[in-house]
Amino acid sequence: MNDEAFVQDLLADVCRTLTRAGFDIASARSGQATGLRVGQEHGTVTVSWIPADELDPAGRVDAEYEGIRTALRRALQEILTQAGYAVVVDRTRGHVRVRRAS
Repeated sequence: MNDEAFVQDLLADVCRTLTRAGFDIASARSGQATGLRVGQEHGTVTVSWIPADELDPAGRVDAEYEGIRTALRRALQEILTQAGYAVVVDRTRGHVRVRRAS
């Protein structure tokens, strides 16, 4: 299996895992601008989240965006690690990187 096919297979597996865990995955192709995003970058799968306007702290004084992002990253890390993936949290970029565990 070539590298591109390997990453595509991993991407599909991660999407299935997150869907089984109860997450709705946004699709850039469908025009959905917010939600959980799963994509590929530099041979790995990345999972990130773009909040809807109602969760943006600029629009709500009672919402703490970074707290929500931190909780979601932690949940993703736990779910994907328990599913057998190697997961690295990238706090500066706001996503998690997923690879197959060796």
